[in-house]
Amino acid sequence: MGSFATPKRQVLFVSKTAQANGAADGSAARPYPTLREALAAAPPGALVRIGEGEFREQLTITRPVALLGQGEGKTRIVFGAGVVVEVRAHRVELRELSIEGGETCLAFHGGAGHQLAGVELRGAREVALLGRNAHLAFAGGSVHDVVDEESGRGIDFDGGSIEARQILFRAAGRRAIVLHGARGLFEDLDVRGPSLAALQATGGAEVRVVRGVFESLGGAALYAGASQLRVEDAQVRHAEYGVIGFRGANVVVIGGEFSDYRVAGIALVNSHGSVSEAVFAHGGSEGAISITRADGDVPVLVTDNRIRQPGPMGLHVTESAVTMRGNSITGARLDHDSDMGDALYATDAQLVVENNVMRGNAGSGVTGLRCKVLLTGNGFIENRRAGVLLLDHSKGTASGNLFARNSMAGIELGEASKADLSRNRFTDNTRYDVDSGCGSGSGSVSLDEEVHQRTCPP
Repeated sequence: MGSFATPKRQVLFVSKTAQANGAADGSAARPYPTLREALAAAPPGALVRIGEGEFREQLTITRPVALLGQGEGKTRIVFGAGVVVEVRAHRVELRELSIEGGETCLAFHGGAGHQLAGVELRGAREVALLGRNAHLAFAGGSVHDVVDEESGRGIDFDGGSIEARQILFRAAGRRAIVLHGARGLFEDLDVRGPSLAALQATGGAEVRVVRGVFESLGGAALYAGASQLRVEDAQVRHAEYGVIGFRGANVVVIGGEFSDYRVAGIALVNSHGSVSEAVFAHGGSEGAISITRADGDVPVLVTDNRIRQPGPMGLHVTESAVTMRGNSITGARLDHDSDMGDALYATDAQLVVENNVMRGNAGSGVTGLRCKVLLTGNGFIENRRAGVLLLDHSKGTASGNLFARNSMAGIELGEASKADLSRNRFTDNTRYDVDSGCGSGSGSVSLDEEVHQRTCPP
């Protein structure tokens, strides 16, 4: 029996130096002078090899072809209005070329199997790369100079999916990447300078960000609204927020570094998820991690993070259930009113706090108002106020913790708060090991150990 041979891919050539005299046939000897002529002649699956130069053309691609240039900035497709290159087919490939200008540089309307490699998108007025229910892989290119700083987008996908690796973004509009109801995988991006966000995921988008640098952003670097966002080992610097989850988002952060944020490193608002193995440093007005009205069926997990100089709070929890395990928090500072400075500050929360170290903070290790707190195996060391401060009818259980050299009490209770203590160690706390106050507003404590406790006169 014979074998089936793989059909040979037809190759067409385009050159700026070709003569438009009707003799062109797309061969290397007689290349087409324009891309339009080459596309009109190209059968499905053809490879169009493009020489160096500027091709001032507006293109619509309606069948699967590959365009191969001579490199970014060498082969340039330039047009002044509308969509410079529009794709309405499957399996279109663009490699080693630049697309410049227009309202949109490059648009994909449907189709799967699209590939971009070594493609530069520059100077769009509104959107550099647009996708509508399209499926695309983009590797090793760049997005520059989206003109509209109020609504411009570097990449905008509605439906479909995009995988982007090693893409450079510079001045890529107000948002570098916008996904609505789309799936995205982004690896090793370098995003600097959008006036608002590096990534905005909404409308049920599912996004994974792996590594990458996100720097000098006007708002949240990575934003998820009613979407799923997973961030692994990213470097986020000089943004208002590092990551925000909002309106039922599921946010998972694993590893990475968040530094020099102006408000908070990570904020979850009416959302849920986890933060683990990350580093936070040099914080702003809020703190490293802020969790407000978490909406999940299970507590938000905050585990094995290293938080130093986070701002006025290491972790700020409001009306949420949080499990905090294996973290270290040091150097929380006072705010402008000489208040706060707590490693963990919580109101109306349910907290499980296990095996953390809260050391050298300007306030207390933990401050809770109207909270239920379970404290196990933690170290509260050298904080400038109390190791743990419970106020306004809070209830705490503490076992196996170390309270050492805190400038106020190891544990302080007030405003009818209560605590059960067992098997804790207290050493060299400046005032008392346990201070439950006196009078009608005092707290109460149940002890099974000998401590230096404040006692009230009969």
